[in-house]
Amino acid sequence: MQRLVQLYRNGMVHVGPEASVAASWRRVGAYGVVIFVVGLIFRISFADRWDHPELWVAGERILATHDAYFWLAKAKGLASVSGYPSAQLVAWVHGLTGIGLGDIGFWAPAVLGPLVGVVCLLWGWLLGGVNAGVLAGLVGSLTPGFYYRTQLGYYDTDLFTLLMPMMVAWMLAFWAGRLMRSGWLVDSADEREPPAAARVLWLALGFGLVSRFAVIWHEDIQHMVILYYLMTVVVLMINCRPGLRTLAMQGLAVFALASFPGGVFGQLKLWPISGFLVSIPGVSAYWAVTLFSAAIAAGLVFFWKPPADGAERRRDALWVAAVALVAVILSTHMLNTSVGNTALKLFSYLSGAAGIVQSGSAAVPMGPVYPSVLQSIIEVRLEPLSEVLERGVFFSWLGWLALLSSVVVVALRPTAVFLLPLIALQLASVKLGIRFSMFGGAALCVMLGVCLYWLAAFVTRRMRHGQWADLGLQASLGAALLFYTFGQYSALQLTPVLSRAHAEALVELGRKSEPDAMVWTWWDWGYATQYYALLGTVADGGKHAGRDLYPLGFAMSTHSPEQASRMMRFAAQYPDRKVPYGLDAARVWDTIPRDRLGAALEEQLGREDHPPVPPQYFVVSWHDLTLVKWITHFGNWNLETGTTREAEVSIFQPGELGFNVERGAVMDRQGGGGLVRDLTLLDRDGINRRAYPLNALSPQLLPKTHHLVINMVSKQSVIMDGTGFRSTMTRLMTGDPDDPEIAPYFRLVVDGLPFVRIYQMIQ
Repeated sequence: MQRLVQLYRNGMVHVGPEASVAASWRRVGAYGVVIFVVGLIFRISFADRWDHPELWVAGERILATHDAYFWLAKAKGLASVSGYPSAQLVAWVHGLTGIGLGDIGFWAPAVLGPLVGVVCLLWGWLLGGVNAGVLAGLVGSLTPGFYYRTQLGYYDTDLFTLLMPMMVAWMLAFWAGRLMRSGWLVDSADEREPPAAARVLWLALGFGLVSRFAVIWHEDIQHMVILYYLMTVVVLMINCRPGLRTLAMQGLAVFALASFPGGVFGQLKLWPISGFLVSIPGVSAYWAVTLFSAAIAAGLVFFWKPPADGAERRRDALWVAAVALVAVILSTHMLNTSVGNTALKLFSYLSGAAGIVQSGSAAVPMGPVYPSVLQSIIEVRLEPLSEVLERGVFFSWLGWLALLSSVVVVALRPTAVFLLPLIALQLASVKLGIRFSMFGGAALCVMLGVCLYWLAAFVTRRMRHGQWADLGLQASLGAALLFYTFGQYSALQLTPVLSRAHAEALVELGRKSEPDAMVWTWWDWGYATQYYALLGTVADGGKHAGRDLYPLGFAMSTHSPEQASRMMRFAAQYPDRKVPYGLDAARVWDTIPRDRLGAALEEQLGREDHPPVPPQYFVVSWHDLTLVKWITHFGNWNLETGTTREAEVSIFQPGELGFNVERGAVMDRQGGGGLVRDLTLLDRDGINRRAYPLNALSPQLLPKTHHLVINMVSKQSVIMDGTGFRSTMTRLMTGDPDDPEIAPYFRLVVDGLPFVRIYQMIQ
């Protein structure tokens, strides 16, 4: 054991003391500017790939993620931006500069993304010195897991959900580091001079106020920061320097008061004061609680006095500080609000993809068994650990090296423990879904860069210009990774949310429709519809639970346009009371015994006396045909039994499928193929249909999927079974609007063949 302790202390001597602010802040600032500019140039260098005319609508590029349009639609005027900082930021920049909303959404990731690199530099500086953060600063904001979600056109909260927690974690680590022992196995004889108490408390107040700004961008950020705060409490109690626990607990109370009360959309309180403040007419609940709690925090700093000499008085002061800290934690409700909500969310990711969501009780089952949407979301898919590590640090082998480096860095620098939660989220993505692979890459880059810096120091410290050698090594490795990454990212496929024709059709719909109209479109296009048409939608990226998607999926999946129309008219009677737009027909079904739902639904859709409802528009698109499997999964769901019937579909990109129009024959690149029953060609000037009745008698007829639909403009094609081909969405997309089974119920108002059609429900 003695040899192990001595080896540890030798390692502590080699890595040297922690960073000095006074000695290096100028270099940190200069390096930070360079790193930000490098990241900015790297990101905007891909902009010319978006210059194709098909990627522009109304003078703006089509964005690359659905959620971006939520913020832009708010900023454009659909409902209020209040309570949505990402929308408020866009509206503010637009009002200040006149830059188009779509342009802001496109370019914002290039400006905000590199800030993660600056935070990586700060982490490297804290753990090893300025040069130790250069590698992580250059590449930390460009790791695949994070970059894939923050490319050009990806204006969403992902830009903040890594940046802000990592920044607050750095602030907590920097602050706590003044109070912690420099090593895990260092005794009091090895300690530095104690910090000035006033400086510790003022720093806690300042960092707490900065943290309050950091957490406004998303509820999950608030929860992550609170968990980091609670982690700080535990770490300080375990590894606090002798005689500083009282000061540590006072500082923690100040930080919490400055940062949390009023947050998470008012869920975090300051009981009982907040109840009195928010009851005052005309007083903003958020600002009232914020200013009052900040004033209390400032008062604790102003009137703080060091404990008097004497063991008993110091012990009394310790107990007072402990009681104050516990009182602050309990009065803000952070434990039940953030810890509880985080646990529930993690549980939903672990179990929600099972496929169903129960309602009612076991004794008296009431309401439907709803389908879960998680299993249909790409970002929830599970990948092996090798892929997760590759998304974190570019190569799986480099990921393993970074994990090994993490062990070394945490052992020698206790403050590095604050990076472990981000790394844990990265590793947990093997169970939580690939989205979580965006969190740990930057932290792993920091660990790797610091460890490499320490290893290189064995050589560079013997050199005359060792610091320049350290800088050169880190910069060279960073440049090599940037060069490799640029080649990889240049080959990434562009992902516009929707086609130009689809967006233009929505703009035209917005000009033709009434302000209170409701749009029925699959939830993936909900936010884009809100932005381009400035109309509410039945479902979108934030309203896509099974109870929301079932009416929409039913209307799209049923083989009867009449039934689709009846579902739309029935559901339109029940606007959602919780949001400015949307429908909530499910609240009617929630009150019906489960074994009577089938009969009740049949009765509801069979009625002819529904009152008039605002105009209802039905959007069907080419993209919907490629999603027919999932749409019918929700639309054909049995509310009583929780079973469904999905369409079968095969999707082929340009050049992947050959076809013979005369014979109705198809062949893929592997030489497989066969005959189809019918062929539908969608083109700008109309629809061409061919039927092959004799193919049904041939043994070469494709099994199950017999119906081929080809987009003659995009050169994509789908082969689907009867469940998908006879669905209302396919019939409206590929059929004749004057068909007697369609015309009495839907009227075509915008025809954007071969990509989109928009119908109005006839009342």
